[in-house]
Amino acid sequence: MAAHSRPFLALCLGSSLLGAVLTAGCNSDEGGDDENGGEGGSGGEATNPAVVVVGQAYTPQDYLTYVGVFPDVPEGDVSFKNFREFGNANVSVNEGKIFVEQDGTVQRFSVNADLELEDGPIFSWADFGIAAANTTSTVYISATRAYTFAPELGIIVVWDPEAMERTEIIEFEYPERPAGMETWANDGYLIGDKVVWNVFSGDWETRTPHPGLTLAIVDANESKKPTFVDDSRCIPGGPSFVTDNGDYYVHGGGFFGYFYAYGEIPEGIRTCALRVNAGETEFDPDYLLDYEEVTGSPVNTPWIHVSGDHYFTRAWDPEVPLPESEDDFWAGGGLRPRLVDLSAGTSEPYPDLEGLLDIDGVTRIVDGVSYFQASETGYFEGGNTDVVELGVDGTQFKFHLVGGFLLGLERLR
Repeated sequence: MAAHSRPFLALCLGSSLLGAVLTAGCNSDEGGDDENGGEGGSGGEATNPAVVVVGQAYTPQDYLTYVGVFPDVPEGDVSFKNFREFGNANVSVNEGKIFVEQDGTVQRFSVNADLELEDGPIFSWADFGIAAANTTSTVYISATRAYTFAPELGIIVVWDPEAMERTEIIEFEYPERPAGMETWANDGYLIGDKVVWNVFSGDWETRTPHPGLTLAIVDANESKKPTFVDDSRCIPGGPSFVTDNGDYYVHGGGFFGYFYAYGEIPEGIRTCALRVNAGETEFDPDYLLDYEEVTGSPVNTPWIHVSGDHYFTRAWDPEVPLPESEDDFWAGGGLRPRLVDLSAGTSEPYPDLEGLLDIDGVTRIVDGVSYFQASETGYFEGGNTDVVELGVDGTQFKFHLVGGFLLGLERLR
């Protein structure tokens, strides 16, 4: 499938913008830490407010990634003119630092009082065989401990983001999947004393998903092998979300509904959400939220958290036949925006986003406000996107990203 014909994959990773691979190989002396602040900068450590905006521009040849810093979530038109440009990169934030991974290396940046990126140390992790973006998922545990999960390589890299050193490698055998299935983590979270990844497996050629939701769970403080939890009630391919009380909801939507609409789905499996109750490590056997029962359709885009128990999704209108062409499916002509009340198990129209196209399936929350990107153009070369605040009563326009799409939005300090 052509990369521009469907929403691009973005991984929402709890404390990170997009999962950067941070594994220590060779430590460069470039821009070493200065005890007075920054990554070799002058003056004291900057403390003024800062929000990181990460954008991406698509071309048929490659992806370009842009990193900019603002005193608050920006408003109006935002271009990449004053952003720092990278190639096809992952970007993450931890303890006031920015990490950029591309082409087998990772570089750390600090941000000075003028909201400029200052270069820090560079590491190489190419010896692990991870040469491309979006093949791993990183979860930060503390200032000095993080896990990078690479399911197709069977390793978790334990590393220190402050010292920029690799400390351990946890090796494991991922549950067997048929040949041809790709496996990656949709997202990962630190939940209590555990790190949990919500993992997708599917074959894009045969449109066959793994028949069940899969979690990889590992102790956050001790380097033990992960355990795997599989539940065959829902197909995989959706985000997860942790509530304030620690309940962990995992959505099985078949990647924007695509695998359900066109794939080989075993009888009895559905698109739905399951829950791991706070303090537990298994799915609640008595909880299942069926997409079709709640939204009127089994084909839903990823559910985006609005506030409290409310989520936004787009459900395929059951009166509109699914198109034979996949490109027509990704164009979303049959999708209708819905506001879902999770606790009530009901949904209603959410008209503010009618007629706009999804770019990714990521919930981005800054200072308690959920932001979502929606586009009039779709994910094409020269496309652009609007970023809006989501509310139960509708949306409010925040900024327009000119010439590209939103890859990350997070408060740095």
